[in-house]
Formats: sequence, structure tokens, C-alpha cells
Amino acid sequence: MKAKEINKSKLPVVRIDNSLEKYKDKTLFKEKLDKANEMLKTTGLPKSKKQHS
Repeated sequence: MKAKEINKSKLPVVRIDNSLEKYKDKTLFKEKLDKANEMLKTTGLPKSKKQHS
């Protein structure tokens, strides 16, 4: 695509880096994930406010 075509396009131009596939099935930051899961178990999710329209 040329620059003018990209500017007129309504879709974002994204290039996927295939080297990231090696992280697909790995758990990154296990300690932080465990801590977040424990916090969700004890306190739960925050209450959301519903807006009336």
C-alpha cells in the first residue's frame, strides 16, 4: 500500500511478528499472575456502575 492509500483506509495497518509465537503457551510473570488470582479470590471484582440512558 502506498501512503495515500493507507491514509484513506479505514482499517488499521498491523504487522504481526511471528517470532512471538514462542510465548503462546508459556505463562509469563507467574508470581504476579498468582498474586492477582489470589486477590481476585479474596476480594472479587469491583462493582460496576450502570448508567441509565
